[in-house]
Amino acid sequence: MGELLINGHFLNQKLTGVQRYAREVLRGFDRAGYAYRVLEPEDYWSSNKISRNLWQQLVLPREMGDRDVLWSPANSGPIGARNHYITLHDIAVFPHPEWFSSSYATWKRILIPRIARRARGILTVSEFSKSIICAHLDVAPHSVKVVYNGVDTDRFTPAPESAIQRVRNKYNLHSNYLLTLGSLDPRKNFGRTIQAWKRCKDQEGLENFVLAVAGGSNANFSRLDLDFTDDETRLLGYVAEEDLPALYSGAYAFLLPSLFEGFGLPVIESMACGTPVITSNTTALDEVSGDAALKVNPSDTQAIREGIMTLVNSPNLRIRLTELGRERARHFTWDKAAHSIYQYLWEAD
Repeated sequence: MGELLINGHFLNQKLTGVQRYAREVLRGFDRAGYAYRVLEPEDYWSSNKISRNLWQQLVLPREMGDRDVLWSPANSGPIGARNHYITLHDIAVFPHPEWFSSSYATWKRILIPRIARRARGILTVSEFSKSIICAHLDVAPHSVKVVYNGVDTDRFTPAPESAIQRVRNKYNLHSNYLLTLGSLDPRKNFGRTIQAWKRCKDQEGLENFVLAVAGGSNANFSRLDLDFTDDETRLLGYVAEEDLPALYSGAYAFLLPSLFEGFGLPVIESMACGTPVITSNTTALDEVSGDAALKVNPSDTQAIREGIMTLVNSPNLRIRLTELGRERARHFTWDKAAHSIYQYLWEAD
């Protein structure tokens, strides 16, 4: 038996949900005592995106022994590597190329099918993502393995009041707040979320609420032609990883009415922190949230608004969703994901 090798291309990328997945699964491998070795580009190859991609395609395959297994955990990998397995988190660029730059869409629509066809197996993070992969990449369902993401419930758990007050002070949140993620990515549906919130603010009972937007800035969002005022919307900018559990915990609700998600990790993190969730009734968000969230049509601004108002005006519903959410989050663990992935990589081989 050879070694399990990990494509460390992701280590030089910005930390998003995909990179967090890779790091968390490897931590799960460590806790279980599973043997593996990470291959990552040396300084010469890691200086820019082009050189990192060249390393991945040209150098990485040459570092493998005949009996080694290679796993690429972050949506990209070498075309020519033998015994190669890849995790494709979502392939939104295929059903919705209009959401991406033309150069990115063209490159991915050329590269990903070639990687998928030559891979020994494909991992993904939801049944929804599997259905999209099979439909657009022309791969057989039996060659795609679904392993759900996890959540670190030691870290994402209801925070103590002292921690919540610390992040309130840090991010200037001195009133009740609903939390959402700010992004210019069209998939995240940020424009409709803001418009729905603006329609809520003239309603009785919401005078002392703000919408807290984690990530992004006024300068970045100016192109969306949205009018932000501090009395209704608070742009938090970059939120440190260590602040997330307390920020989730202090929120009256978490909003993620995305148009497209391969999994939707913040939904489960919010639930683990005891925060009720409003999310989409489509894509993987419907699958992952189960019956533990208030679901809305993400394409309908009025439906998002009504979801917010329903939760704000229904204390009993909020309590019920808090309980259901914490129970739902317990189904998703990184140790379970790591075990399933490790077994698949060796058994499939």
